[in-house]
Amino acid sequence: MIFDHFEQHREFYQLLNERRLIYLLKDVILDIMELKPDLPKTEAYAKAFAAYILYGWIEVWFWRGMQESAEEMRELFQSQGL
Repeated sequence: MIFDHFEQHREFYQLLNERRLIYLLKDVILDIMELKPDLPKTEAYAKAFAAYILYGWIEVWFWRGMQESAEEMRELFQSQGL
């Protein structure tokens, strides 16, 4: 669903990327993952792992000019077992 959102609002996110503001998405992704300091350690680190992987994928996707469709990104992500 998140890849679809970025694809639907491509122009906005391309502008963020051009302005080097993509890092702002990191906090949004952490909020979506509901990463909070009072979580049990196993859950906190698992959520952090997933959030930062997703952020990294999104950052590279934007950096590459969003050449792949949202569907391709989902398939690639799932093929990695993530």
